[in-house]
Amino acid sequence: MKALIVFIGMLLICTAFVFCQNDMGRYMRAQTALKALAEECAAGAALYFDEEAYAEGRMIFNESEGRACVAYMLASSGVPAPDVAATEPIAAAVSFYDDRGVYGGSAGAFGVIRHPSVIVKLRVATKDIFRLPFLTVTALEREAMYELPH
Repeated sequence: MKALIVFIGMLLICTAFVFCQNDMGRYMRAQTALKALAEECAAGAALYFDEEAYAEGRMIFNESEGRACVAYMLASSGVPAPDVAATEPIAAAVSFYDDRGVYGGSAGAFGVIRHPSVIVKLRVATKDIFRLPFLTVTALEREAMYELPH
């Protein structure tokens, strides 16, 4: 009887470990897909700039066109990963740093900005990714920066 109890205990622990590993794999794939989408959005938004200002030697982004590009990319991308269920659409926060503003400001994890840059922060609410009751992740968030050095 003691062997049966030990076996059932080991079976439960190993099953929990397998579930945790599987869920962590789904979480990492979703984070990687969201990061790639954020990088594509930042690079796409950086393509829209004011040509007249560029001809004068200044780099000024066309923010309305850049935001429209990000919105289009998010609308056409769908969910961040096929095995993660999103409960609402992906939300984006886009920040433009160009020659209109003052460089040298802090951009969080990206440090001090010294060149024209676009930062895109994506956030999506999801159903709980982890099946175990003591792990809960209901939102994914990634941020990417595209920098245009002089």
